[in-house]
Amino acid sequence: MKFSFRCAALILVWAVIPVFLFAQSLSSYGSFGISDKPVKTTLQGSLAGTWEAGVMLGPDFYYGDLNASKFLSNRSVSATGGFFLMRQFTNAIGLKGVLLIGGLHGSKDGTEESLPVNWMFKGVFLDLTINSVFNLSNIFSPYHEGRRIFVYGSIGLGINAWNTRLTKTLNGTITDPPQANRMQAGLVLPVGLGMQYAITNKINAGVEYTLRTIFSDNVDQTVGGFKWDVVNMLAITASYRFGVAKKKLTVQEYPYANPQTYRQNTPEPEPYKPGVEIPSASETYDYVVQVCAFSKHDYTVAWVKRHYRVDLPLKKESNDGLNRYVIGHNYKDLNTAKELCDRLRKQGIHDAWVIAYKNGVRHHVVVY
Repeated sequence: MKFSFRCAALILVWAVIPVFLFAQSLSSYGSFGISDKPVKTTLQGSLAGTWEAGVMLGPDFYYGDLNASKFLSNRSVSATGGFFLMRQFTNAIGLKGVLLIGGLHGSKDGTEESLPVNWMFKGVFLDLTINSVFNLSNIFSPYHEGRRIFVYGSIGLGINAWNTRLTKTLNGTITDPPQANRMQAGLVLPVGLGMQYAITNKINAGVEYTLRTIFSDNVDQTVGGFKWDVVNMLAITASYRFGVAKKKLTVQEYPYANPQTYRQNTPEPEPYKPGVEIPSASETYDYVVQVCAFSKHDYTVAWVKRHYRVDLPLKKESNDGLNRYVIGHNYKDLNTAKELCDRLRKQGIHDAWVIAYKNGVRHHVVVY
C-alpha cells in the first residue's frame, strides 16, 4: 500500500506540473502597447482561456483475476457513462475533471476437487479523476483556426469506489465465498488516447480509450495473481466549448513615427455617419484605416468582412510577406479617419489603425 501511494503521488506531480509550466506562457496573451521601435502585430486565434463541458458513453472492460485470458473478453463487458469539464490553458495543455459511473462484470471457469466450478462477480463503480490533457496535434503542428481534427493524450489520478459481489457455482450449487460486503475505494490511474472532431467552433464529437488501473486487488473480490485490477473504457464523447478564447499578439511591421499612447478610456466618439463627404486624396498625404494584417494566412476579403463584421468596402494589400486588409476609402481629413478607427475599436476590432499614404503609396507610418 505504501508503494501504491508513493507511485500515485509521483504520477500526480508529473501530470499536474506541466499545466503550471505551460500556463506561464499565457503572459503573451493580452493587450498591446505602443512603442517607438519597429514591431509586428498579428492577431492569432487560440483555444487558451476556453472551457469545454461534455458527456461520454460506452463499454468498459474488466481485466483481472476473473478474466486473465482475454484482454477484451465479452464476459467482462459492462456499460459506463459520465460527464467531464475541461479548462484549456494553452493550445496544447488542458486540465479535465471526469466523473464516471458504470457496471463491473467478470467470470472465470475452472475445476475444484475434480468438479467444474465457475467464479463470477458483478457490481457497480463510481470514478472521479483529474487529468492533464495534451493536445498532440497542436504540440507537433501550430494551432490554426481552421483545424477540425485533434488527437490528444491524457494522464491523471483519482478515486474509484466500487461495490461488487462474488458468487461461486460448484457442481450446480451457488455459494457466496467470504468477501467484503460494503463499498470499497482505491486510487485509480487513467491513461488515455483520443480523437476529437470540431463540428463547429463550439460543438465537438470524439472517441476516447482509457486504461484505468485501480491500485487494489479487491475490485473482483478475488485476491490472487493480479496485484492491481484494471477497468478499460471505450467512450463516444460529445461536448460544447464556451468562454472567450484569448488572442495571441505577435509583432507588426510599423515603425511608430510620432507615437501616441493608446488610451483605455477613450471618450466615446460621435456616431459614424456614412453620408459624410469623403475629401479627395491629398497630393502628399492621405489616410487609410487598416482592419487587420496576417503573415501566415491568406484570407479572402469576404471572410474578413464576415469574421470582423465590417459593413464597409474592404480591400486586400499584399507585400513583404503580409496580407493587409484596409477600408476601401482614402481620407484627406485625419479626424474623419480617426472617427472611423474609433468606431471599429468600439466594435472590438482592437487591431484597427490609421495608416498614412504618401502620393497614393503606403508610407508605413501609424498615425493613430
